[in-house]
Amino acid sequence: MSHESSFNVPALPGQRECSKLAMIGMRVRKYFANVCTKEKAQNLFFEYFLPASQVIAIGHPFIHYQPGAYLSQFSIIGYILIGIIFLVLGLKLKTDEIKDAMRSAHVFIIAIISSLFVTGSIVAAITKELPFDPIGQEEKVSMFGPYEFRIGLLLYYSVPCTITAGIVLVAQAEGNLPMAGAVATVANVIGCYTTPILLKLFLANVDAKFDIAGVLIKLTCSILLPVIVGKLLQFIPRVPQTVSRFKRWISVITSTCLAIMLWMKVAKAVEDRAFDGVKWQSLLILIGFVLMMCLINILVNSAFSVLLCLRNTYIKVMLLMVSQKTLVMAVTLVQVLPLTLGEMGLILVPCFVAHPTQILVFSFIAPQLKNHPFDFTCPRWMPSRVIRMCEWLNQNKKKEVGDVEKGAGVIANGAANGVVIKDQPENTTDVVIVNGNGFYHNDQKS
Repeated sequence: MSHESSFNVPALPGQRECSKLAMIGMRVRKYFANVCTKEKAQNLFFEYFLPASQVIAIGHPFIHYQPGAYLSQFSIIGYILIGIIFLVLGLKLKTDEIKDAMRSAHVFIIAIISSLFVTGSIVAAITKELPFDPIGQEEKVSMFGPYEFRIGLLLYYSVPCTITAGIVLVAQAEGNLPMAGAVATVANVIGCYTTPILLKLFLANVDAKFDIAGVLIKLTCSILLPVIVGKLLQFIPRVPQTVSRFKRWISVITSTCLAIMLWMKVAKAVEDRAFDGVKWQSLLILIGFVLMMCLINILVNSAFSVLLCLRNTYIKVMLLMVSQKTLVMAVTLVQVLPLTLGEMGLILVPCFVAHPTQILVFSFIAPQLKNHPFDFTCPRWMPSRVIRMCEWLNQNKKKEVGDVEKGAGVIANGAANGVVIKDQPENTTDVVIVNGNGFYHNDQKS
């Protein structure tokens, strides 16, 4: 037997299985080594901290409610948490976005009106005809749930548009981010005053004391003042840099404050046995109602977009930003509303159901708006006055086109890596052809 053939000993069946398991183990370890990097773990933490914290805040009181119920006795804790949330909002407030948005003031104004007044009025008209159980009735009879569910729906759909989720979806759909940021900021500041007034009007037939002046004073101290303080702190040179550097951790702080407020309210409701007798069919009806409201919001804001003949970047703001509502403001208002309105834990249930449902719906819509952009133009068969008004409202679009025609012609392909800067000397036409490797510049005097 040769020397080479002496080493070719056939492997036993057990050895083959062990080698296969070893290869699988090596591949699994390699996969998790690539997936579970520090950067990816941090991204997962920051991305899912908000929903995870809300799930824990809602679920924990049903297991052990005593700590949250005890802390809910101290109302000062809720006001401190609200102050922290809106102090952070003031630290992130950018007035430049508002200035840019005022160039298209008609879009800005309609977006504010739709966000603050239209949706809440529609919900008030619909829920007025639904047979909710009366306030204070211990036995839950109606399939639509207790009357607190109606108050929660009115509260949620009367608050302004969402900030974080709306801006993320507008950015994903490649919409107008300055307009989205301006609408979210101004609507949330104004909304802390308009929402209690709307609730007072919508609940005029409810036998409950609603001191609107007291509520507005509390909101001014807990919301407006922290926003102003946060904005003033931006004038300290190092503050904006620090906020920008640690913005993700600051978002964790605000999410924690929101979760603690939810935790205390739900724990108090569990202690008072407010959830006893609530039917699971009522929760399904709530989900169906929220889906219907998503459709109504899309139709209403699409109608506004048609009437204003908006461009696709503004349409995305109207559909993705204005059509959604903020959970932070709803929870904040529950903190200052009078207890005579009902059990606050039950009032928050529609908010818990509506917020994740609407985010899920619009997260599917955002990619479609990105892949299929469209503009609304004024039909030629409309009266000439209407056409002129549409052209006047969208004069910024014509101005931008005119600037491009008068300025330097720029031809760029997808491989361009740098930034193209246009400059137009007198009596000179510059043609710049940019590619991934360099550029060609040609001056031709007239």
